[in-house]
Amino acid sequence: MVSETSLRSGPLAWKNLIKPESQELEILKKEYGFHELDLEDCLSKTESPKIEEYKEYVFIVFHFPVRDSKNDHISIVQLNVFIGQHYLITVSDTPLKRVTDFFENLKVKRGERLSVFKKGSGYLLYLLMDELFDVYNGYLLQLTRAMREIEDDIFEGSIMKDRLYDIMMVKRQIITLKRAIIPHTPIILAIERLHKRFINKELELYFDDVADKITRARNSLESMTETIGTLHEANEALTSHNTNRVMKI
Repeated sequence: MVSETSLRSGPLAWKNLIKPESQELEILKKEYGFHELDLEDCLSKTESPKIEEYKEYVFIVFHFPVRDSKNDHISIVQLNVFIGQHYLITVSDTPLKRVTDFFENLKVKRGERLSVFKKGSGYLLYLLMDELFDVYNGYLLQLTRAMREIEDDIFEGSIMKDRLYDIMMVKRQIITLKRAIIPHTPIILAIERLHKRFINKELELYFDDVADKITRARNSLESMTETIGTLHEANEALTSHNTNRVMKI
């Protein structure tokens, strides 16, 4: 079942496709001349973000985290983006709330849509990326809170409680987020070099801001890796001490 929505203002159009089927992608191939391998990526999961540049368009794959409300696990959703001179096409297998909210906002607010679309597809891509990479901040905040709770539990809670499961769950989330965000750095740098055709030169500063967000998130995750490692060692030491004490008794 395909859910497609489209916005247009002047020569620029934004199409947002969710869970497309092969025949709908075939229509895109005929209409825009997209490479069949790029369209195949839209139906599968790539190992990491990537960018492919062609004469008439650029194909970009982004990865963004989504939390499962049932088991609290973080999974990665792939967003495929085609950008050309007069279009931006986004394709995903799972709806991304940030994309949906941004699209609906432009759909309702005609004046804002006109203002954004007249600046070109590159500016629209920047605004979309700025919205999407903000999502990492929420996950980083949740991880910070989780580690503080673990720290308090280790040093102020019951000395007989083992916190290994909680520690390993935090480690797993950190690994997932690092795997998703770190490969985006060269993607942003490559996008900045596209200003001659799709992105105006003055937009380089805007994309630098997105690159800064990625760098800050990456640095935060590196710091969290060290912190959770230290908490793991403290928990192991405390558990070992408790075990030895029980054995002595």
